[in-house]
Amino acid sequence: MTAVLHPVTRRTLATSILIGACALLVLGVHPILLGAMVEEGRIAEAQVGNLVTIEMIAIVLGSLAGIWLLRKLGARPVICGAGLVLAAMNLLMTDLSGMAIIASCRAVAGLSEGVLVASTLVAISRVVRVERASAIFLAVQTLMQAVAAASLPFIALGSSRTGTTLLTLAIASAVAAVAALALPRELQPAPSDDEQGAITPASLAALAGAGLFLGGIVSVWSYFGLWLLGNGYPPTFEGTAISLCLVAQVAGALTAARFGERLPNRQTIIGCALAAAASAILFLFVGHEPWAILAVSVIFGFFWLFTLPFFAGWLIEIDPSRRAVLYITAFQLGGAALLPSLAAIAVGSFSVDAAMVFSGGVFLILAALAYLNKYAISARQPG
Repeated sequence: MTAVLHPVTRRTLATSILIGACALLVLGVHPILLGAMVEEGRIAEAQVGNLVTIEMIAIVLGSLAGIWLLRKLGARPVICGAGLVLAAMNLLMTDLSGMAIIASCRAVAGLSEGVLVASTLVAISRVVRVERASAIFLAVQTLMQAVAAASLPFIALGSSRTGTTLLTLAIASAVAAVAALALPRELQPAPSDDEQGAITPASLAALAGAGLFLGGIVSVWSYFGLWLLGNGYPPTFEGTAISLCLVAQVAGALTAARFGERLPNRQTIIGCALAAAASAILFLFVGHEPWAILAVSVIFGFFWLFTLPFFAGWLIEIDPSRRAVLYITAFQLGGAALLPSLAAIAVGSFSVDAAMVFSGGVFLILAALAYLNKYAISARQPG
């Protein structure tokens, strides 16, 4: 029933983690990049959520295509090529304005980012301790994002923040392309049987919950930089708040890895969803208190990555065969792609504050969904 696993080497795993972290660096600096493009008149404020949606969907499609390309063409040409295309897209955007052309560039960039991340996902799937490898990847990518977010406002002083951010992303893309040369010629998913488990209403609800959570998070994250600028804070403060949030994410992930097995999955998700909702709304009440904003940023970031591992545990409780958990990444990225577009409608109709209110509502829906899901689980248990 279970295919023989042939683990990748430590070198291959380390290289693939570096490649994936370079590819996803954009997610950590999205608030800076998008805020700068609005500030410089390259896109409209209401278009931010749509731009995030386009790139996230492209990453999903790119990751699926990347797995197929890795099987057909081999790791080195695919990953090196994707890294070079991504670098070119980031450099091309430095002098561009207008939603249509920028969205096109970010779509191509997202496809390339997805292909790069595919190599990381495949390598992690080929190790014995998948959870540990995933935690390392999460920590590395988030630390890189934190360093970039903290450094960019100072590097960009006196020059275009958009151009500086895109140049940084281009350099990271080039690093990924060069690192691809250290990958083995073949890097493919482990073979598996073709059995497909039915998705039950309970597991579908849990998968939807995973999408709601990350979608709500990204809806706040996409507009966080704009919200800070709108409240009169300089780019240096923006970088500090974002970097602290990213460091708190690492702390949250490590805390979940250390103590996660002691906590009930569904109940923890309910509590974290309520905490995330409170954090999103609390931003609106502390907008003119710098230290309070930094504190809420830390809380928000902590619950971001502390919560994510519990969705996999929740799905395994519902479906011990572990078939449903295979779909969790697709649902999470789907939520992260679609919900910011809905947030964009709210922002366009009201103000950037509406993104915080929208996300708070999404987290409350998740909490209700997780609470009601216990009845679906109970109904499936005998006796």
